[in-house]
Amino acid sequence: MKGQPLIPFLLIAVAGIFLMLILSFVGLGDFGEEAEENGNGEENGEENGEDAVEVGEEVYEQDCLSCHGENMEGDTGPAIEGQDPDAVITAIEEGPGSMPEGLVDGEDAEAVAEYVSEGGGD
Repeated sequence: MKGQPLIPFLLIAVAGIFLMLILSFVGLGDFGEEAEENGNGEENGEENGEDAVEVGEEVYEQDCLSCHGENMEGDTGPAIEGQDPDAVITAIEEGPGSMPEGLVDGEDAEAVAEYVSEGGGD
């Protein structure tokens, strides 16, 4: 009689663990499908049909426009239109003057550099 309450408890515990495992695998499968739909988790939209200049424009408008101006003419920051891409990436990484360093990372920084070097994609 003492051992009987243990059996229902074990059945419930085993069923719960089994259910957790099944739901985990289902969730992982859904995550993989979602990553494929979203371009394998790419940081920018190049895999979804956007080229680097378009991505650079989006990032510029979000992170750079407030200081460098709508036409890159400079506002509180210097004019940057037509700058060399390597100089732009170096500035993004090092943050000259009052600019915070590392404001944009990785492929987004390269896209912004391409956008700026082309004078805003004109």
